[in-house]
Amino acid sequence: MASVWTDYGFYVDEKFSHCGVNSFQLVKGDKGWQIVYLIDTRRKDTCKIGVISES
Repeated sequence: MASVWTDYGFYVDEKFSHCGVNSFQLVKGDKGWQIVYLIDTRRKDTCKIGVISES
């Protein structure tokens, strides 16, 4: 079993939409590692991930 998390920024047509954190829970079985659970957070402000200029 493994747990992984990462910050992310989400863009639509190069326009910033939102940011947050993804958390993945993985299990290693006969077919290798598989994601068994995923949870995320979302926000539109206080994002510190490389926000591309919205000009």
